[in-house]
Amino acid sequence: MPLKPSDPLLASGKILTVLLMALAGIVTVVMVVLIPVILFDHSDFILEATQAKGTNTGQIKAASIVVLFLAAIATAFAFQFFRLLKQIIDTVSDDVPFTMANAARIRRMGWLALLFQLASFPIALLANYLDNEGPSANISTDFGFSLTGYLLALVLFILARVFRHGAQMRDDLEGTV
Repeated sequence: MPLKPSDPLLASGKILTVLLMALAGIVTVVMVVLIPVILFDHSDFILEATQAKGTNTGQIKAASIVVLFLAAIATAFAFQFFRLLKQIIDTVSDDVPFTMANAARIRRMGWLALLFQLASFPIALLANYLDNEGPSANISTDFGFSLTGYLLALVLFILARVFRHGAQMRDDLEGTV
């Protein structure tokens, strides 16, 4: 069933979710493509690293590759998160939000939010190392501990239980009719 024309919140939520999925997918692909570029086309990278701060080119190269790899994983988590959110929005627009499938989706979204937060620690450490030792000056990162991210995961786990309970009540009600 298509989105109800009278519900602009669901329509805008679905549009925004699709756009965020596309952005996360593009960023993930770009990061994955950059890994072999740094790995195999090292002439410019090593030249820039040695001119910048010294002789740690092997470590700088390895740290750059690991940052790209971990960031690609984190953006893939974001893509999955928004894909699950889009599926939930679809069920809300179909007037059947309290399902076991949605409870499972919300629980997975909680795990993805938690994994995203955990991935931010090594990314922040390596980005800080690259800022101090690497060829690029002034790398700005906003990774690290975020209480908001952990609270989001907690809220999603609680909502998953609420949805599971709502789905059970809905099933019980349908069984009595």
